[in-house]
Amino acid sequence: TSIFPLGGPAGKTTTVELRGWNLPATNLIVKAGSKETAIQSVSVRKGERVSNEVPFAVGTLPEVVEKEANNTTAGAQEVTLPIVINGRMDQAGDTDVFRIEGRAGDHFVAEVSARRLGSPLDSMLKLTDAKGQQLAINDDCEDKASGLNTHHADSYLRATLPSDGGYFIQVSDTQHNGGEEYAYRFYLKCE
Repeated sequence: TSIFPLGGPAGKTTTVELRGWNLPATNLIVKAGSKETAIQSVSVRKGERVSNEVPFAVGTLPEVVEKEANNTTAGAQEVTLPIVINGRMDQAGDTDVFRIEGRAGDHFVAEVSARRLGSPLDSMLKLTDAKGQQLAINDDCEDKASGLNTHHADSYLRATLPSDGGYFIQVSDTQHNGGEEYAYRFYLKCE
């Protein structure tokens, strides 16, 4: 029914937690076969029986796993761009906050892949400066490549940073849901 993390680095192995019924294991080692950004399918086998396939994203950026407690700006997890963060809304009402450093004029880009990867998360992104002033917010972003596979619940945010210094980017669920299946893959970079 779900995996965590929802992806891993190209050309490397990732230990993935499995959730569901009648599974032969609770973890699976996935080798990302390509050296490019792609989506590959993951399934498990028990004898002649094969589970349903779930999507697993493969990327070329450095990756980290989200660390709790990062629910406020005071406890924000510091990350260095560019980065992919694999995380989840551990409980209802969870918000994950990350701190980045930026320069005036940087074109900051943040994108959540969750619903497109089989997660029930309906993400919301919010970018604030160090004083808490909101600079940008996004709920849903249409991904024409995903067609009818999703109601476009993943978020995409782009903003030009006004000054040098620290910024906070928050990801949450618009319905305030959470749990082990509410995983996300969060891409952050400056262009």
